[in-house]
Amino acid sequence: MSVRDTTILDRKDLRYLLIDSLRLYSDNVVFIDGNNPYRFSINKKTFYVFIKNVHESGDGRSNQDECRIQVSKTKNFNEAMNSSTDVIVLGYFADEKVFAAWNPFLMRDRFNQKKQISLYSRFSVQKEAAKEKIATYRDANDQSVISFIPDYLGLYLENLNSIHLLSDLELIQLVDQSDSLNNYNADGELDTSEGKLTITHARQKRDPNFRRKVYDAYNNKCAMCGIGLELLEAAHIVPHSHEKGTDDIDNGMGLCALHHTAYDRSLIYFDEELNILINENKMEYLEKVGLDSGIRKFEKLAFDKIQIPENHTLRPNIGNIKIANQTRGIF
Repeated sequence: MSVRDTTILDRKDLRYLLIDSLRLYSDNVVFIDGNNPYRFSINKKTFYVFIKNVHESGDGRSNQDECRIQVSKTKNFNEAMNSSTDVIVLGYFADEKVFAAWNPFLMRDRFNQKKQISLYSRFSVQKEAAKEKIATYRDANDQSVISFIPDYLGLYLENLNSIHLLSDLELIQLVDQSDSLNNYNADGELDTSEGKLTITHARQKRDPNFRRKVYDAYNNKCAMCGIGLELLEAAHIVPHSHEKGTDDIDNGMGLCALHHTAYDRSLIYFDEELNILINENKMEYLEKVGLDSGIRKFEKLAFDKIQIPENHTLRPNIGNIKIANQTRGIF
């Protein structure tokens, strides 16, 4: 059997992959904790997500199209399984940028019998999903394994109870309707043979009073690079979707459009001493997936420290900085 040369992501890479993928679906995403499984909140509902790289089935398996992940009952995994929170198991095929998802409720039954299980799919299905956005593989027991591009991870989680029971046509209808709503702060429903499915694209509305307060406090300049030029935005330190993500001025900062996006995407952050730092873990992940172009130019577009207001009542709250870094997966 030939050996495929595939991209392998480590635990830190996979954490950022999940964060970035969920934020394609909704702004209302919070990374809570965990080191695979990872615990997330999306649209106010909490999940554990366990993820591994998809690989070949190995010796003794004759089908070269067959791929799998292997899941062991580690301490972290057992703690998640024994909680009241849903545990989702995903494979990721980095070469096609596609997730594979197995029915988590059927998986629980298998773990009652074994300490390690193998979950199978097909490389050809991963390729089809990369091209068509979503595709399914049905195993010998007619169980549905769903493969999809990262845009639909949030949609998958939100409809976890029914999505593995849908027909191929219903899955296509679901992602098409999600696409039609994705540019708006909108939600919708889709009637299927399994009942109603939910689509929630939560996009945070901006408070104009918060924006004005931040602009005034930071003299209409980016706190990281000093650029104004009508590019300034009012950034939340703790994301607005978080329960502590207030519109108070000590949870705000003036950032240009570039640094605002970079901060929210965990490319750059600042510590409790207000030092501006490049997130090397995220950069390593982006390098592995071929999204690291321009990093040296980007590094030059920042001061060493956040330029804070002279008035101490307008400065960032240290507690907010700690929460923000945890939520964005920095620590």
